[in-house]
Amino acid sequence: MRLRLSAAVGAVAVLVGLAVSFQQGLAGAIPASWAFVLLVAVVAGLQTVSTVFSRRRTPIQAAETGDPERRYEAPTPGDDLAETLAFARRRSRAGDRPRDRVRERVAETAAAAVADAAGCSMDEAAEHVRTGEWTDDPVAAWFLGEEVGLPPAARARLFAAAPFSQFKASLDRTVREIARLSDHGGER
Repeated sequence: MRLRLSAAVGAVAVLVGLAVSFQQGLAGAIPASWAFVLLVAVVAGLQTVSTVFSRRRTPIQAAETGDPERRYEAPTPGDDLAETLAFARRRSRAGDRPRDRVRERVAETAAAAVADAAGCSMDEAAEHVRTGEWTDDPVAAWFLGEEVGLPPAARARLFAAAPFSQFKASLDRTVREIARLSDHGGER
């Protein structure tokens, strides 16, 4: 009932306002004394306070939103190697099997680069990698070579350059050497 009365008073006020805006002569029919203006201001203030207090008693309703759609991530080349490298940084009780897998993959890549650059078979290239004949870099030759030792001076420089991870430093140098070999076609 109260809402209907407020709505009716509001509708009448709007209609009177529209009528006065179209016919300015109707404005003279409305008493413009200060008492009337004060009465309108008090009614408007009471209505405002009433609306504010009624809103405070209204319960808040929140909408539940669903989870956003997840974007599909396509695998990128080298993701599995990055995962293996992360795993290889940790030592395990079973030995350095993750590091061995990394070395095997890098050795295969080096053999492919040597075969491409030298124009030899994959078996010959793998033999060059195994014996360290594929590069002049002693660290890269030692990292992939089964029969190659690292001279004490080179080992000391490697340890000084990377005291916490000689594996990573050796891997980086080996990968750079493979990239150089691939880019320059075997020219040293």
